[in-house]
Amino acid sequence: MKKRDWRFAISILLLIFLPITAILEFIQAQLELRKFVPHRYFAYITINLAAIHVLLNWKRFLHYFSGSKKTNEKEFLLTLLLFLS
Repeated sequence: MKKRDWRFAISILLLIFLPITAILEFIQAQLELRKFVPHRYFAYITINLAAIHVLLNWKRFLHYFSGSKKTNEKEFLLTLLLFLS
């Protein structure tokens, strides 16, 4: 697999695992389950996927903070809006 394929796969997995982890956390909180194993394992997987995602996209991340400030501000605001939506 190419690096681009890995980035795509990790991003899709994050899109799948983040809501599942949040839903399991909600279930755990509502039912007051102290040792709810599925939430714990999904959280570990999600944290590892997020770390891999950052490592694979490190150059893009650094690009936001280097170069012209006007471009960086526009890109940062666009990314922030996409993240919040």
